[in-house]
Parts: sequence; structure tokens; C-alpha cells
Amino acid sequence: MKKKNSTFNLVVTTVFIGILLSFSIFYLTNMLISPETDTADTCYDGTVITGSDPGSAFRRAVYQSEATLSLIREYQYRLFGIADTDAVVLGEKDFLFEARNDAYDYDFLEDYTGNLRFTDEELEQILAELERRRDVCTQNNASYLLVVIPNSQTVYSEYMPSYLGKISKNTRLSRMESYLNQNGFYDVLDLTDHLKFAKAYGQLYHNTENSLNALGAYYAYLATYNRIVGNVTASTASIAREELDFYRHSMPGLATAQKAGLADLTVNRTVSLSNDMRPNYDFTLTSGLYTTTRLREQESYQSAVLLQFAGSANSSQYEFYFSNTFPQATYQNKAALSKEAFRVSQPQVVVQFIRESELGQLLP
Repeated sequence: MKKKNSTFNLVVTTVFIGILLSFSIFYLTNMLISPETDTADTCYDGTVITGSDPGSAFRRAVYQSEATLSLIREYQYRLFGIADTDAVVLGEKDFLFEARNDAYDYDFLEDYTGNLRFTDEELEQILAELERRRDVCTQNNASYLLVVIPNSQTVYSEYMPSYLGKISKNTRLSRMESYLNQNGFYDVLDLTDHLKFAKAYGQLYHNTENSLNALGAYYAYLATYNRIVGNVTASTASIAREELDFYRHSMPGLATAQKAGLADLTVNRTVSLSNDMRPNYDFTLTSGLYTTTRLREQESYQSAVLLQFAGSANSSQYEFYFSNTFPQATYQNKAALSKEAFRVSQPQVVVQFIRESELGQLLP
């Protein structure tokens, strides 16, 4: 019996070693004759394997491979709920929150904890810039309103990790709004409270991207409409929630998930407008900077709005709502107030949309 067991163990061991060697030889040979197209910048621990000898090439293929790092990220996330990146914070309810926006030199976490404040000089500059914009609008027979779209972690702060504590009362947005109010500038609409209230009606943000979904954009539109309607001469009516048909669906992880290498591992839950919702407006102008729509079967187009979107704010989220409400709506993909902008749109109201993470754009 012992002899049979020894023979069997020997055969199994030999076969296993043979398979292992065959795989190693195949893998190494394939590495030597194929370009290293999937080599990552560093290994998991941050080290870099240099050298062109076969041993270095093999170790680089194993330890400094995009496929290897992707596998590590997958098991970290699936087993331990860890994202190996400083750019993303894992929240509750499958929410992923941005930690940094390098394009605008903005740190979400520093702002969340109240450690990224505008200086007094910067607040003075922002006030002067907003007063200038309001004065330009007044000179062109239009009113002005700045609408701030809050970060997802501002509206869904309850899903942020507990170790960060509650959101600070000294964020850039709260301090800026307080400063403007103290200095008599009230033409600002912070959507934070409106969206927090609307959370009861469904998820308003993408859970893997710092942006509103179609339902969130609707409540942003509604709050904006209720603020500006008094400045529009012709009568208009907002779109009631009951008139709209939304549907919930899922897709692979969006921008924030992609930053963390989790796009294929996460599910983005979102809400979109049904394809059955048909626009009641036509496009009368589409250029590089401007898009103008007009309501059908209208005798007068006096109620005109100019909606400005700069940075990463996206006008397409709001077009259906505003264009189905106002007889004439013009969308501008810059926030510049020029003679051309007023000539094209002839607005009675100018609304500038800006994201909370991009408030620094208000500085001259």
C-alpha cells in the first residue's frame, strides 16, 4: 500500500511540476517575443522594475502588469471594500465620491472638512466679479442669477465614511454664500437644501460620478424656475413631476469609478427620462457657443432665458426642462457676457450654472 501511494504521489507531483514548467516557459517565451503593451507605471507597492534581461521582463510581466494590478484591485474591492487610490472615497450604498479634481486644483475632502477656505481677498474678488456680471445684465435689460450645483458628497454626506465626520459648516460654498449675503448680494441660488429635500423622491446623483441624473436635473430646474419666474414678463408654467416619465436602470461605473479602476466592478444606478417624452420645441440656432430653442405654436417669444454652462456643467441635462418651459431658451457653453451673447439670446434672465467644485472659476 505504501509503495502504491508513493508511486501515485510521484506521478501527481511530476505532472503538476510539468504543467507549472510548461506554463512558465510559455509565459516567459510569450513575454520575450511580445511587446510589453500592458505594463503599468509601477508595481502595486509603487516600485518600478527596470532592466531588459529575461528575468526583469518576466518579473515586470507578473508584478508590474496592468492585468495583475486590475486583479488585485478587483479582489480588494470585492472582498474588503477597498479602493487603492487617493482619488476616490468609498461611501455607503455603493456611492463613490471624488477626492480630488486636478483640472481645477480642488480637494473635495479638504473642502468637506472645512480646510479649503477662500481667503478674504478671494471673497472680495468673487463679490466684485458677480456684481460686475449683474451690472452688465442690468445694462442689457436682464436680471442675473448664479446657480450652484453642489457636490454629491454635499447632498449625500450621510454616505461619506464615518471617520470623516459630518460635513463642515465652513465649506467654500457656505462661506461664500454667507459673505455675499452679508454684503447685500442675493442673486445666488445654492441648490443644496432643495436637492436634500428632493432625495425623498428618488436618487438624484449618479452613485459612481459626481453629477446629477435626469431626476436630479429636474429638481434643479424646478428650484431655478421658481427663483426666476418673477423676472419673466410673459406667463410661463413649470413642468409638473406628474407630467414626466422616468425610468431606473444600471450601467457600468462612470467617471469616479474609472478613476479608481473600478469601472467594470461597480454598477452605476441612475434615473433617465423615458424615450416616450417628446420635446415641444425646435432648434433655431446651433453654433460653437450657442444653441437656441423655441417652443412650438407660440405667438410671442418675449420670455427668453440665457443659460450659461462653464467647466464640466452639462447643458444637455437641462435642455428638455427649460426648452419645454420658456418660449425661447439659449444655451451658452461659456460664462462670458458679451454683446454677441445678448444679441443672440435677447434674454430677460441670465442664469449661470456652476459646480461647487469649480467655484474657483469665479475668481478673475
